[in-house]
Amino acid sequence: EAGIVGSEEGHDARNLFWAFLSVTLPAGISFYTFEIVSYSIDVANGKIPAEKSLLRFASFATFFPHLIAGPIMRYHDLRAQLEALQTTKRLQPNIIGGLKFLSIGLFAKVFFADLSGIGVDHALEIPLAQRTAVDQLGQVAFWSMQIYYDFWSYSIMAIGLGRLFCVELPVNFREPYLSPNPREFWRRWHVTLSYWLRDYLYIPLGGNRAYARNIIIVFAIVGLWHGAGWNFVAWGLYHAALVVLYHFTAPAWDRIPKPIAIALTFILVSFGWPLFFMDFSQYAAFLAHLVTAPAGVGVYTSMHWLLLAALGFVTFGLRERQWLHNDLVARPSISDAPAFAALMFFAGLIFISLSRTFIYF
Repeated sequence: EAGIVGSEEGHDARNLFWAFLSVTLPAGISFYTFEIVSYSIDVANGKIPAEKSLLRFASFATFFPHLIAGPIMRYHDLRAQLEALQTTKRLQPNIIGGLKFLSIGLFAKVFFADLSGIGVDHALEIPLAQRTAVDQLGQVAFWSMQIYYDFWSYSIMAIGLGRLFCVELPVNFREPYLSPNPREFWRRWHVTLSYWLRDYLYIPLGGNRAYARNIIIVFAIVGLWHGAGWNFVAWGLYHAALVVLYHFTAPAWDRIPKPIAIALTFILVSFGWPLFFMDFSQYAAFLAHLVTAPAGVGVYTSMHWLLLAALGFVTFGLRERQWLHNDLVARPSISDAPAFAALMFFAGLIFISLSRTFIYF
């Protein structure tokens, strides 16, 4: 009886502990912490005046569409919009544009990110020793697509939700897998985070005067920002090594034909993603088995490879600026058709049971 009572008391204590953590470490803390830090630094440096309206500042700090997974906003990017919202007599939300991005983001989350996650799980159901090298490569490719489209889809939906509330949020991904080198990748991947780290960490550390040291520090912090674990730090340092490697080999690297350079960058980036899900020993075993495993096709079926081919076509064959943002064409694209948005939204809802929690949550 004493043991049972002690167990119940221990269970209550654990519940109280997690309840305490849920209040002291609420969702989105890394995003709005970065935003408030950037505001404070900009005010201290005289770049922007201090905001005297608590309502506008609170709206900036707690605007929910981008609060959980970005983009990371600067106050000067939102101030004019918030002032206009406060002074205008009639709000005019961009309903068509908002539903377009919301629908496409939902479709990409379910059919690109979450189906890729199912592809990863299909390989994980088989013991590592029984997988072939092709299975390993397919698993890496699925991981790469899952992480990219999981985060990309949230950023797209955030833009759509923002437009429904009369706020324009920035594009956070600019086709990063088309980058010809690791440095360019980080100028296109999670753009608002990359430029935040440049302005508030890399440059204050001395910038290019101590390039390698500062890149290592910045990317170690990037790793910790993504997750509290040594595997995330290792992932950050892996990217630091890639960026520093490119810095010292740029003349030779830049002579590589662009399609080959894009493929090389994609492969190098992709082999870092397993560190999001594995500790050091698991990652080492994963790489070792890739070298020693037989080369034949194993766990993946033709449907899996067809899905990867479709994702590859969307990722490398289409131009997002053209079909989604209309930057390169004068006339509307297919994504602007209400019927297209309705189809994306309907398909996303019909198959919503396939969806999973966002990785960055």
